[in-house]
Amino acid sequence: MPNTIIWDVSPELFTKGFLNLRWYNLLFATGVLGGLPLWYHMFTKAGKPREEADRVKDYIVLSVLLGARLGHVIFYDWNYYKHHLLEIFLPVTFSPTFKITGFSGLASHGAGIAMVLAIVLYLKRIKVSLFPPRIYFKNRSSSLTFLWIADHLSILFPLGGALIRIGNFMNSEIIGKPTGVDYGVVFVKELHDDLCKRYATKIDHLTIDKASKAHILPLKSNYQPIALVMAFKETMTDEKAIKNFLEQSLKNHLVQKAHFSQAPNIYETYATPLCYSLEKQAGNYQATVYTWGIPRHPAQLYESIAYFLVFIILLLWWYRKGQTIAPGRIFGALIITAACIRVFCECYKENQVAFENDMWLNMGQLLSLPWGIAGLFLIFRRSTKAAQKKKT
Repeated sequence: MPNTIIWDVSPELFTKGFLNLRWYNLLFATGVLGGLPLWYHMFTKAGKPREEADRVKDYIVLSVLLGARLGHVIFYDWNYYKHHLLEIFLPVTFSPTFKITGFSGLASHGAGIAMVLAIVLYLKRIKVSLFPPRIYFKNRSSSLTFLWIADHLSILFPLGGALIRIGNFMNSEIIGKPTGVDYGVVFVKELHDDLCKRYATKIDHLTIDKASKAHILPLKSNYQPIALVMAFKETMTDEKAIKNFLEQSLKNHLVQKAHFSQAPNIYETYATPLCYSLEKQAGNYQATVYTWGIPRHPAQLYESIAYFLVFIILLLWWYRKGQTIAPGRIFGALIITAACIRVFCECYKENQVAFENDMWLNMGQLLSLPWGIAGLFLIFRRSTKAAQKKKT
């Protein structure tokens, strides 16, 4: 399969001690900072004060980050976070060692809900009265409306979504289903890290790439022959022990990864000898193990490209039509388009969590349905301006 990509890129862009900068976090920040110039331009073009753009921006950024995080925790991974509550809000892990990791789990549906709530909280201040005791909302003195803010945020939202999906690709997460065509991506990062950690006392260095001697493996339809090139540590001097490790421990582990994983990325057959070669280089042993990789749809990139197109279309629509667009139309167009993209792309993705395997629609698709209905309402509703023109 000449067009297959072996994806073994580290999700960490920079690591120094307990500091850790990940591609995902960098791309998330790029989405926020990259959209700011356009955000300010929108306010300037509409004659709105820059100070108000700053205030709205603060509400949105903080709420979207919090909402996206809570969305992931509640919708996808509560079984883990209920035992690690501090990790919900702190960008660190405490086990097995303390490490600053950033937030690696964010959910777009949580971000969308938070964006709506943030606009409401900006326009309506929460007030507390002691006499009589009550909590109530009071309208803020503002030139903005809910739909005006939502429309203009909707232009920027898909830009952030596109960059975040690239971050998912860099993380080798939210992977696609196996593809039956002559292209795809074999995500081997998890296998690479697992082998290096599990056999740290034996393996000094490991690289995974396409097998240059693919003919030594039996042909497997739609599978990509791959080679695991592992250099052993200097302490591994017994050739017989190395062969026993390869033929027993490593073979059994590869079979387990291939047949008992949620979304396996390799295929290793039962009851057949491990295909490998062993040689000595510069005094140390090096083994090349041949197996099959499972090419998968790069579903993250499908979704990223779709969001980039939505961003460009909405931006051009706004530039051409400007303030003549009925309030809520851009917001409605975004959420119904994003819902359709999500429902469609989920058909090419593996389920993110095991409980989705028993669902007719997975969590991402189910959460998209209410947004799609809301989008239809906003697009087809009669705007106040249109109704007034018809009366006159």
